[in-house]
This record gives sequence, C-alpha cells and structure tokens, in this order.
Amino acid sequence: MQPLLGLSLRDTQKGREGRIVGVDQSQATPVLWVCWAPGQGSERVELTREQFDALLAACRPPAPKPSYRAAEPTADTDTQTEPRRQVARR
Repeated sequence: MQPLLGLSLRDTQKGREGRIVGVDQSQATPVLWVCWAPGQGSERVELTREQFDALLAACRPPAPKPSYRAAEPTADTDTQTEPRRQVARR
C-alpha cells in the first residue's frame, strides 16, 4: 500500500487543496495524481526523485523515542531492605 494515497496537499500558489489519488513510480520520474477540491479537476504532477523521497520521508511517522525506563531505578532497587531481626520470646 502506498503511504501517500489519500494525503491532503495544499497548493499555496494557486490557493487550492486536494488529495493524492494515485502514484506512479514505474518511470524515471515519479508522478502523483492529485484530485483538487470539487470543481477544480485533477492533475498529473511530476516530481523529481529527490522531491518524491522528501515527500515520503515527511509523511512517515516519527521513530519511537528510546525508552530509558529500564536504566532508571525502580521502587524495588531504589530502597535497600534491612535484614530482619529475630526476636526471642520468653
């Protein structure tokens, strides 16, 4: 599944918004098919490989941050238990 399909785009130069409805990577130049807002039609948009790769990178979710919880002291390791005293009863 192509991660770009369905993403919203904004063309600030022409003041319009649309959605990516198709992606063609079979040629040397990647192509996006964009369906602009109702009444504005659809368009074939050619990108350079660098532009396409940058767009893919921008839509990927951020990598999860490493968890340092294991290195932090826990309640069990934070306190040391005192040895139990045995009390003799008479």
